[in-house]
Amino acid sequence: MVRVGLALAMAILSVARAGAADQKDSVEGVWRFQEEVDHRADGSTVVTGPSLGYDGLLIFTANGYMSSTLIPKGRRWTLDTVSAAELKEAYGASSAHAGRYKVDPKSGAINIEAIVSLDPSEEGTWSPVNYSLAADTLTLSGPWTYHGEKLTFTVRLARVK
Repeated sequence: MVRVGLALAMAILSVARAGAADQKDSVEGVWRFQEEVDHRADGSTVVTGPSLGYDGLLIFTANGYMSSTLIPKGRRWTLDTVSAAELKEAYGASSAHAGRYKVDPKSGAINIEAIVSLDPSEEGTWSPVNYSLAADTLTLSGPWTYHGEKLTFTVRLARVK
């Protein structure tokens, strides 16, 4: 009985280790926003976000779904006290999506479908973003338009353990 128990414990441990190793090489999991850097076509950096930065989470599930929320730091109001200007500013600087995702490791892209979005014009659309993984840092990049100007974003996220 002791051998069977020991063999079972070793098997469970090896599967747990393999699962942890697989997850380290996968986007699956919870990621916390670290920074965003935006560039113009000429390579120059442009500041687009709120002065205090952002806070947010990106979650990729094992069954192919994702959820992301990005909000500006420094908000001090409540729904009972917020002014229309504060609410508009926070809404304009925020991002939230949920939907499906597909990873293509060969091309280094994640294709994300916005089933629901803070911006209703994005709902039902698929958007490819480039990605790279280095240890517990996920970097996402791609094109976007800010006030009519075409930019490239680079977002870095840290794996939540």
